[in-house]
Amino acid sequence: MLGLACLVLGLVPGAVLPQKRAEGAFEELERELRDARPEKRRSAVRALARSGTREAWLLVMGALADPASEVGDAAQLALAGITDEQVLAELLGRAGLRAKEPVVRGRSAEAVGRLAVPLDAVELVECLGGEPEETRLLLWSLERLARSRHLEGDRERACRAVEREASSGRDGGVRAAAFVALAALVKDAGEEARASAVRAVERACDDRDPRVRCAVLIAAAGLDPPRALAWSRRAAADPAVAVRLAAVEGLAGLRSLPGVLALIATLESEKTPSVRDALVAALQQLSGLKHRADPRPWRDWAQKLPPDWRPGFGLSQPPEPAAGDEHAAQWRTSARFAGLPVTSLHVAFLIDFSGSMWMPMADGRLPKDQVDVRMREVLEGLPEDAWFNVIPFAHEPAPWSEKLVQARRSNVQRAIADFEGCQLHGKGNFFDAAVLALEDTEVDTIVTLTDGVPTGGTHSDMDLIVPLLLERNRFRRVRFDAVLVDAPGGARRRWEELSRASGGRCLAIDKP
Repeated sequence: MLGLACLVLGLVPGAVLPQKRAEGAFEELERELRDARPEKRRSAVRALARSGTREAWLLVMGALADPASEVGDAAQLALAGITDEQVLAELLGRAGLRAKEPVVRGRSAEAVGRLAVPLDAVELVECLGGEPEETRLLLWSLERLARSRHLEGDRERACRAVEREASSGRDGGVRAAAFVALAALVKDAGEEARASAVRAVERACDDRDPRVRCAVLIAAAGLDPPRALAWSRRAAADPAVAVRLAAVEGLAGLRSLPGVLALIATLESEKTPSVRDALVAALQQLSGLKHRADPRPWRDWAQKLPPDWRPGFGLSQPPEPAAGDEHAAQWRTSARFAGLPVTSLHVAFLIDFSGSMWMPMADGRLPKDQVDVRMREVLEGLPEDAWFNVIPFAHEPAPWSEKLVQARRSNVQRAIADFEGCQLHGKGNFFDAAVLALEDTEVDTIVTLTDGVPTGGTHSDMDLIVPLLLERNRFRRVRFDAVLVDAPGGARRRWEELSRASGGRCLAIDKP
């Protein structure tokens, strides 16, 4: 009877006993948010988000500033579940986008883009103009909300604000994000806003920042396809690899005979491995054929196509080079890292020095001893015209060099000696190491050796790390290759997503 009475009381609005229990549970979760153990605080954040009350959501927003990344990440991911208008106002106000702490503003700026409720575009653009990182993330959120049709309000006014960000003299990453967001916003705006956006894109085609040149190609594809063909043709000869990769994507996205002919013409002169990979992949998927890097069979195929030809295939990641492909052999290295081919001539190696590196194996050896051997093999296998860097990471990344260095024998031997002597210990801060590697504009491939489970740094949840790195990388077009050692299944899938989306490869192996 007592159980039945409690059940009935639990279903009656305003019943005293459940009220007290709810208050007690809330107070307990509030105490757990102050616990010394990050895992306890993370659990409290998730439970508070599930409760869905205004008071609980305010505590979740407060946890955005938690010094432990797993707690802040849990709070950031949870914010996508907000549906209450009053709570939403808090997120767009002083508890989130207008908070004093930069970390809270940045996390809120990203989280807004994952909301599934209508948002006022003008209210969001009024929060632009802060630090570059948070502004770029908010522009990305505006883009995502526009594509998911969750924006309402004065679209023309919002377009003008975003266009000002695109045309300002601010950070190149911010301007690049603004151009892509603008292209998404003007789809539901008037003709005047669209025409103004096209003019802004045209003015930026020769911008000095390659991130902006890359972004305008992405924007042009949706704004003005006829001009996008001409712009992509010209950009196929851009000095920046990222821009040439964007041009390949733009030409392939036209899905037309002129686009195909431009891809083949580019293949005839392109020497960079990653761009040639992208060209071959695009042509293969547009045609359904399996020709490789030799442009002659592609020309023969294209000559037989009618002027109004359209493909029936989609695009996928770059293929592996075919055995015996003399054209592929001319522009690839023979180096391999733990079985993963290293195809780049401008590569950064990110090596995870977290706890698993120092846990003795069954035979008493340390994983570090094996990694030393693998690093020696791959570095000594690089041709002298390759450029490389080695970035061990634990609590913080510890780059061997500030930027890529040529793979001369002396540099290779110094890098090997320094790596073998490296004794980094601590949590695995992959995200900050990847961000550091991306800052070197000469890097076109990042090869990471890890157990697959980041445990420290600005972000440690792969559910956030993957989209955040892909957002940061879309104007850089760096490949993420990964060698995963004993990675759990869930983490493995996220690493595979990062590699696949960036055109890279992921190799999972188990310890012997």
